[in-house]
Amino acid sequence: MGRRHCRPCAQGSWAAFSPKPALLAVVRISPPPPRRETRPIVHELGTGTQLLRIYSPEPRGILYAGLTLSCCLVECFGDTGVIDAQGRRLAFLLTTCPLQLLELRGRGAMRAGSVAALASTADRDLSQDWSRHFHATYLQIDGVIYSSAHNEEAAVALYERAEADLHCEMDYPLDHRLLRSRILKIANDHAMEAPPG
Repeated sequence: MGRRHCRPCAQGSWAAFSPKPALLAVVRISPPPPRRETRPIVHELGTGTQLLRIYSPEPRGILYAGLTLSCCLVECFGDTGVIDAQGRRLAFLLTTCPLQLLELRGRGAMRAGSVAALASTADRDLSQDWSRHFHATYLQIDGVIYSSAHNEEAAVALYERAEADLHCEMDYPLDHRLLRSRILKIANDHAMEAPPG
């Protein structure tokens, strides 16, 4: 299996939080700042936590990752339902020190002044406004943790503050033969299609 040097964090602005949702919010999401007192919850990812990231080798602002391959696949391909591995890579990242993530799952989103539907809104301007607010307000956080709009698994979006605290352990083409059986199982579990390999 061919290894390749991987830059876990792409160049550019990291302050934009724009998930790729498949669902529209069914509650009203007000723009920031919040109009009530906040009591944010911070979720800590411990040292040595493995994160997986599917990416195309091109500059990109924010680093999106999941704790599982299934989360990564549905976040990348859930809108179309077709897993297209061509030109994409899978990076296995390790945290080299604890990362502090703003909790946006469950009651965490309301405690941060928003609502959980923020992670599934199709209004990217609104979600980016909230990200900028979080980034500027909570200087101790390295990013946010939220529920995937597709299957509700934990997903993370990391700001530039986390760049020095990630190590790329492995990096493979997403269509590598050794990943094929895992991808086919996940596709089957989520009623997605995976082109023949």
